[in-house]
Formats: sequence, C-alpha cells, structure tokens
Amino acid sequence: MMQTRPEDQLAIVLGQRQLIAVCCMFLVTMGLVATLAYVSGRSISAAQLAEGPCASEKAKAMVVEPASSPVPPPMHAQAETLPPMPKAVVAAPAPAPVTPPAPSVDAPPAPGSTYWQVGVVDRGIAGVFVEHLTRMGLRARVADGQTPGFPRVLVGPLPTQASVDETKARLDKSGFQAFLKKY
Repeated sequence: MMQTRPEDQLAIVLGQRQLIAVCCMFLVTMGLVATLAYVSGRSISAAQLAEGPCASEKAKAMVVEPASSPVPPPMHAQAETLPPMPKAVVAAPAPAPVTPPAPSVDAPPAPGSTYWQVGVVDRGIAGVFVEHLTRMGLRARVADGQTPGFPRVLVGPLPTQASVDETKARLDKSGFQAFLKKY
C-alpha cells in the first residue's frame, strides 16, 4: 500500500469573496431554473388551449349524485320591486367626526413670569398636552415658539419658589421632562 502524505491531498479553501461568488452563481442558476419552469408551464397551457374544445370534453370530471338525496333542491329567489320611498323621508347626512380644535396661542407671558416648559410640539399635540396637564390640576397654556407652527407648552405662571418646586415634582412624577423658562 502506498502512503498518502498531507502534501499530496487536495484542499479547497474558499475566502469570503469566493463564497459570495458561489452563492451568487447559485442564485442566478436557481432564477434561470424557475424562469424556465414558468415559461414551459405557460407554453403547455397555451398548447392545451390551442387544441380546442375537444380537449376540454376529454378532461371533464364525472359527477356522481346519490340516488336519494337528503338535501332538498335549492330554492330560487325572485326579486321584488320595492315601492318608491316617500319624498318627505330624506336620509340624514352622516355626522362629521368631532375633532377638538387646535389650541389657540395665548397672549405672550408677562415679563418677569416663570413657567415650566414641557415641550415645543405641533399645535394638535400641544392641545393634547394642555388637556392632560389641565386634568392633572396644573395651569397649562400654549405660547408662541421660535418656529412657526410649533408652539411651546408652558405650565404656570409660578410666582414663588415653592410653587416652582411643587410643580416640578408633579411633572417629574407624571413623566414629563421640563425646564424652567423665565420671560
């Protein structure tokens, strides 16, 4: 017997580029096979249609019905004409969806007043913020922001340091991140 040495054996080592190339070739081959299957299936069905009606007669399915059917035969419905609707009855138009109006921008805050700014958001979202903050018992308002169409949502005015601290604690507890804004 002849001994084989490791140097005599053939080893195939593929790098990343070679693996990608092999995978791409496999995908292209599978695409060609799928395309050929599709085209051959269409050509067979076209050939069957070209044969005409005699081919369809051969391919008809046989229907076997039981001798005594427990199911009654189907009933045929006949359409009736309805009398015309009286002219006095008019369908009411569907009510328009109720959307809360966008909050109007309040007058500018008074100089020297202190507020917690909760956000600079779209007018519709500002209305949601103000409504939520008002339900929490806070005095919320909308003021002009630096960008048109994106007003500030403010909580205040806060005249004392105690009210500033209390309001900040309530905002933090509710998950609002706010910063102090002095006008």
